[in-house]
Amino acid sequence: MRIQSKIRNFFVRKSAGRKLFLAASVGCLLFLTGFLSVFLPRSMPALFADASYNRLCREIFRSELSGNTLTLHYTLKNPADYGIYEAEARLPVYSPESQALSQAALTDWLEELSAVDPENLSPENQYSYTLLTRYLTLQQSLSAFTCYEEPLSPGSGMQQTLPVLFSEYRFQRRKDIDNYLSLLSQTDSYFQGLLSYEREKADAGLFMSAESLDALVQGCETFLTEDAIDSGSHFLVESFTTRLTEFRDAYPELLSDDAFDYYYQENIRILKEDMMPAYRELAKEMTLLSETARQKGGLSDSGGASEKQRYYTLLIRKSTGSDRSVEEIQEMLYAQFDSLRRELLQLKKQGSSAAARHTHPLSAEDILAFLQQDMREDYPPLLSGSEAQGSGLLKKQLPAVTCDIKYISKSLSASSAPAFYLTPQMDSFHKNVIYINPDSSLEGTALFTTLAHEAFPGHLYQTVYARESGIADRKNPLRGILDYPGYAEGWALYAELNSYDYAANYYAADTEILKISRSLELCLCSLLDLHIHYYGFNLSQTQALLSMFGIPEDAAQNIYTYIEQEPASYLKYYLSYLEILSLKEEAAGLWGENYSDYRFHQFYLDAGPSDFVSLRERLHREQ
Repeated sequence: MRIQSKIRNFFVRKSAGRKLFLAASVGCLLFLTGFLSVFLPRSMPALFADASYNRLCREIFRSELSGNTLTLHYTLKNPADYGIYEAEARLPVYSPESQALSQAALTDWLEELSAVDPENLSPENQYSYTLLTRYLTLQQSLSAFTCYEEPLSPGSGMQQTLPVLFSEYRFQRRKDIDNYLSLLSQTDSYFQGLLSYEREKADAGLFMSAESLDALVQGCETFLTEDAIDSGSHFLVESFTTRLTEFRDAYPELLSDDAFDYYYQENIRILKEDMMPAYRELAKEMTLLSETARQKGGLSDSGGASEKQRYYTLLIRKSTGSDRSVEEIQEMLYAQFDSLRRELLQLKKQGSSAAARHTHPLSAEDILAFLQQDMREDYPPLLSGSEAQGSGLLKKQLPAVTCDIKYISKSLSASSAPAFYLTPQMDSFHKNVIYINPDSSLEGTALFTTLAHEAFPGHLYQTVYARESGIADRKNPLRGILDYPGYAEGWALYAELNSYDYAANYYAADTEILKISRSLELCLCSLLDLHIHYYGFNLSQTQALLSMFGIPEDAAQNIYTYIEQEPASYLKYYLSYLEILSLKEEAAGLWGENYSDYRFHQFYLDAGPSDFVSLRERLHREQ
């Protein structure tokens, strides 16, 4: 799971000029994007086509990040290099007016793009143009479903992700400390904007379920307590103190002891007087809103089934990048499930093939080192830390990639994922962070394959590779912030499942059986995702189905609750993984004896974040 790109899209911002959604996954209707007007001639000479298109993309990029200090800070280390200058720190606040402006702007921007003749663009800009046009067209279709997103989902909502972003907010200059405290103090106004959106959902009969509300309220009420703040044990106190100390040690001339004490006390004050009340108010208002929604007969059961189905179909396309119909997806998943089930039964008949090796327990750091070594023959190398920079756009020696392993705070661990990767800044990507949930009890092959998913050759490797490639440079940085969840999560799952072969070198476990079992589990949950959200499966039907596989009712209820709260989440991973396998099969057919996994991986990574429709077209064009 990636955090930063997911997080970016929860934020609503205001800026001058037109407004537009450039949103993704969980928050496309809440990340209102403002764009400056750009003059684009209807007929431009071919000589200036690339320059004009790049200028348009730069303006979109600057508008996307302006007015949202948190997103800007996580995207760029040096915004001024991209022509972005922030006067004051701001968290974006949702409003119906901004949403209306955003929706109206989509048509205008597609018209601006239609004025560009892609035939006059360079091959890479032609590909970028196709991606951007399809991206905005999909957002235009999604914008019609104004109340279907859920920014306060118990497991992945902004009440969860906002504190994680705050805890990792880097202090690179003294102004960052002031901005951080200002943003922290704006939590209440940000939540008030989300409450405004939740009222719209309630009025539309699309309010969250009672189970989701209970989990949300419990999380808000226990997240931040005065005792945890006063004792210094809360992670928003600990992380702030650590970052403040590191900044003082690095720049003693910029932060005196008196200033350090002031900032420390100010953080404590804001947590007590602003952030803690904001969470309690959110829990209170959502409870009251739930009662109103029940009286209206809403609670996520209203709305025509066909309308929900249309939205869900678009959500799948957005989450996965696949253009397949629900019926095609279902058949694809059934075929995969049957194939895996037969393979698993055959392996179990043959008995265990696990080697009798007994290695000492591997630390996360050991695993990262082994993964980087093992993947060398199968994946192209990174340039970072290497003296051979190649002939690409990078002209200077890049520092070696580092990865810090951190652990999710106990105050968030109960409802957090087992692990996640925090996407680095576009212009400072050599320092990376992976969070592990201590409650997930990851160890052995589970820890090994999880780190393959999050680090090498998964998210971290893929992200750094894309940054090094220059796909999103200063000339046209827009592709660096367009979000393609399926491209990234499908690859991470692909890397995870492939890493079972590497794990066989270190663990006395039948890794082939573990690999197929993992794939089978995800395939089954993806089928459930379709049946719950498209065909209307309820809890009892889900429990009855899962009981056929020996899954008890309480476990089945947990599975149902997660899928109900996170539509298309399993498909984002597993359908996208199957799309990669399909693309790989096509590449093997096209390239014949010149095919290799290494060459396919290089093709996929060189293309950069994309939908699978465009990737398929690119593959056939480049054969």
